[in-house]
Amino acid sequence: MKVKLSSFDKEKEYDSKHEWDCFCQGGGSGVVFSKKGNYRTAFFEAFPKEPKCFIRGEGKTLEEAEQQAWDRYQKIKTCNHEMERRGRTDGYGYCKHCSYSAMVFEPLTKCCKCGKPTAYAKDYRGKWYCEKHERIKPKNPNPDSWERMQDERRLPRKQKKLLKKYATHLFRKEGFKGKVSSRQSVGMIFYCEDRQIAPLFMGRFKRKAKDYIRVNGNSIIK
Repeated sequence: MKVKLSSFDKEKEYDSKHEWDCFCQGGGSGVVFSKKGNYRTAFFEAFPKEPKCFIRGEGKTLEEAEQQAWDRYQKIKTCNHEMERRGRTDGYGYCKHCSYSAMVFEPLTKCCKCGKPTAYAKDYRGKWYCEKHERIKPKNPNPDSWERMQDERRLPRKQKKLLKKYATHLFRKEGFKGKVSSRQSVGMIFYCEDRQIAPLFMGRFKRKAKDYIRVNGNSIIK
């Protein structure tokens, strides 16, 4: 299986030693920021769908990193998971016996408008809002630098829709025919089957999308 490597690697692809049935990525020298000290390591990351989770392996070489990730994956698949919250209230849980973790519980926090259990969005006063009512969440009158940066990065719905059209075009060119979905955290990430597109430079991605939309007769992204 061909695995795409980090843009910092000289080699663009790596031949995996195991048959993964999901999207994988890796690198020969990734930087890890830790409380015990930062360090560089080869890494291998996998995003299985069954069970849906994230697996990361590290080592001196890509082969070692992949083997560590593979061993963890095999243990996850055979484990009788016993999940615990470990102090989290958002529904995320951790297995007591292996490295599996995922959203498995109902959130302990509730929407202040409808009472639905949610951990979707929280305002500056500490009140929670579900996805339906997030649009009426009040803005912080005195935002810190992080909140201002997040507001600047948040894209209008119209732009998201057009960027998604362009991402769909890219997926179709690679032969992926499934449904395209997106998620916005620090930046936009688009998903289709076991492939993902996470534009490193959103400005450049917007310009390419703008050209594509113009040629295809759609509205131009501002």
